[in-house]
Amino acid sequence: MEKRIKYGSSLLFFLIAGLALYGYFYHISGHSTDLLNKEADIHVSAGDLIGISNNNESLFNHHYLYRVISVKGIVKGYGKSETGAYVIRLGTNPDLPALSVNCNLDSMYNHWGLPVRAGDSCTIQGTCAGQLKNVILVQCIIRD
Repeated sequence: MEKRIKYGSSLLFFLIAGLALYGYFYHISGHSTDLLNKEADIHVSAGDLIGISNNNESLFNHHYLYRVISVKGIVKGYGKSETGAYVIRLGTNPDLPALSVNCNLDSMYNHWGLPVRAGDSCTIQGTCAGQLKNVILVQCIIRD
């Protein structure tokens, strides 16, 4: 009887600890399913976003950095990153190899595939992570 109580208490402790860890990591992982229901803070075209990021970096950082934005543009290309996630490059003209908005899509597209092809016009919503040569959006979903 004493062994049952001992093992039962241990099992209950590990079950509660496991559920607490799961809840903690689920909360901090920033699932983009929240992004599906969230409205974008800013709506902008890919050309305007690229222009602002090149002309005035401090203005770009102040208005766009770490905010959920919706970007409309033409798909210049797409591929997979090192992690296996799809990355779509948005721009204003698919024939110009100039700067673009790199949209790192959510992992849900790894299972469904991409609903867009090069040359298509679409709107992508994601969190602005900054810019290097191109503007970078993460946790992106395709809106249309």
